[in-house]
Amino acid sequence: MKPLRLLLLGPPRLERGDQILEVDTRKATALLAYLALSGERPSRDWLAAFLWPEYDNRRAKAALRRTLSALKSAVGAASIFASREAIGLEADAVWCDVTAFQQALQQEDLETAVALYRDDFLAGFSLRDSIPFDDWQLQEQENLRRQLIQALAQLAQTTRGETAVTYTRRWCQMDPLREEAHRILMQLLAENGRSNAALMQYRECVRILEEELGVSPLPETTDLYNAIQNDRV
Repeated sequence: MKPLRLLLLGPPRLERGDQILEVDTRKATALLAYLALSGERPSRDWLAAFLWPEYDNRRAKAALRRTLSALKSAVGAASIFASREAIGLEADAVWCDVTAFQQALQQEDLETAVALYRDDFLAGFSLRDSIPFDDWQLQEQENLRRQLIQALAQLAQTTRGETAVTYTRRWCQMDPLREEAHRILMQLLAENGRSNAALMQYRECVRILEEELGVSPLPETTDLYNAIQNDRV
């Protein structure tokens, strides 16, 4: 049987080979995402309170049992560890893009890590009726986004040519208030014979800073703009 692939960087998706597997409920998707990232086997009581904070313990645990049944139907019972006390994923039962992303970062394989990051963690997904889950999702999303930005910043300064332009442009998109990213992109564009694009990038930087912060670019950013405009780059 082909392994399960859980894609959480972007809208959540579960695959086996070329087949997209349907997970019946949003709570089942949330449960799978949490178990995949935590790498632990939390107690049923804790999971019930985490996913159904508005229910009493008895009702929440009943809802958890139904959700677990739906999840087993999607991924297969053999992929799930479930005792009377705790629930988890069996070791190596599911390949997860978030785990692969973090492993690539640890191995300093930044190109692979960046390629794995399709979109923000669980983009477009929310439980709405579980503040604890939404808080966890937001924290994970911010942490992963910060890791991506750090990887892009490194790649912007260690690659060359159009490859560097591509990484730096994405860095600007992910962290638009970081003037350093705009300056590096302006420099790269100018060095690659695209001075007009570099000047347009400066104007985009000016617009963003004015709209978001009500400030002007730093002197070094404007100095670079003037240098490019006067063909000194």
